[in-house]
Amino acid sequence: MFMLDRFSVYIHFPTLLKIVRTTYSRQAIHPRHAILTCAFLFMFIVLRCIVSLVRMLDLVFFPGYRKQPIIAPIYIVGNPRSGTTFSHRLLAQDDQFIYFKLWHTIFPAVTFYKVFGFCSIVDRWVGRPFSRAMNWVSGKGFRGWESIHQTGPAAAESDEMLFMYAMLSPLLGLMFPFFRELDVAMFVDHLPEKNKRKLMVYYRDCLQRHLYATGPERILLQKVALIAGRIQTIYETFPDMRIVHLVRHPYESIPSLVSMFQVPWKRLAPQALTNTLRSRELAQIIYAYYRSLLVMKQRLPDSQFIEVRYEDLVADPKRTVERIYQEYGLELSLKFNDSLDKEVERAKAYQSRHAYSLDDCGLTRDEVREALADVFEAYGFRP
Repeated sequence: MFMLDRFSVYIHFPTLLKIVRTTYSRQAIHPRHAILTCAFLFMFIVLRCIVSLVRMLDLVFFPGYRKQPIIAPIYIVGNPRSGTTFSHRLLAQDDQFIYFKLWHTIFPAVTFYKVFGFCSIVDRWVGRPFSRAMNWVSGKGFRGWESIHQTGPAAAESDEMLFMYAMLSPLLGLMFPFFRELDVAMFVDHLPEKNKRKLMVYYRDCLQRHLYATGPERILLQKVALIAGRIQTIYETFPDMRIVHLVRHPYESIPSLVSMFQVPWKRLAPQALTNTLRSRELAQIIYAYYRSLLVMKQRLPDSQFIEVRYEDLVADPKRTVERIYQEYGLELSLKFNDSLDKEVERAKAYQSRHAYSLDDCGLTRDEVREALADVFEAYGFRP
């Protein structure tokens, strides 16, 4: 059983069953969503089977990954829409770090990495037709997010897809906005201990494969904006983890996230837009995430926890990065310093076109402030 858990891809079947039951229930069913759910589940099962089989090939061709240590990884965390992606992509310019690209999380196997690496060489030889096709597909898949969250197969990303494979990720809400019904996917920390152990065996195994294949001697740099519901479990798995916590005012982060989820709802789950119920349920989850991250701040020593205010990051990104390096004893190389200057200059020219407000979520400032009174006090947020 241990071997099966370790080398296959863990799935939390109760969540999968709840998705099916709720999607086709009388209260939630919508013709378009019902059809898309069938297509999603078919593609999910096919992809899961392929990934599981290829991961088993790693045992034959790359068994050394099982001995790969994971030492003091750095996790950039925060409630979604708090600057975690920007911070992550700044630090990812430094060669001392290794990080996930989006395609790594979709195909988490050393064998995939090697095969795709060879295909990339061939693709360059023949004029990059495969790269252009993937960029086109990515553009279609993330349509509507251009001004919210720019991403693509080769972009530095979080490891959220690893948890999507396990049916234990808040991203399920993008297509299945049944937040109360899928509560356990939002809060892995609430799972029974047996399930958490199995999930973390699988998760550690994924990280070992990635480090082994891409940079065994480098520091693992993670960015996870939806980690709060499982941060206690991950901390127990990696007690030497180092956290950079991005903090943004709830009046800004909550409506920004809700508007991000509403983009795919228009195409995939239009019933979620008939009223503000689903948006308000999502906001309730973020309330709990704020509290969970506050608990981690109070639990961890300063040597493992750095707090960064969103407004400080935006005002002076380079100084923020320098502070992180200083507090964690990291070397700021001349090469990275030059790259950092260039990235900061690009950031200055960026103008967001993402518009959002609490009203769009069916929320008011008074309601948010009352729900997060302890968080407002702890962080000194303006009312």
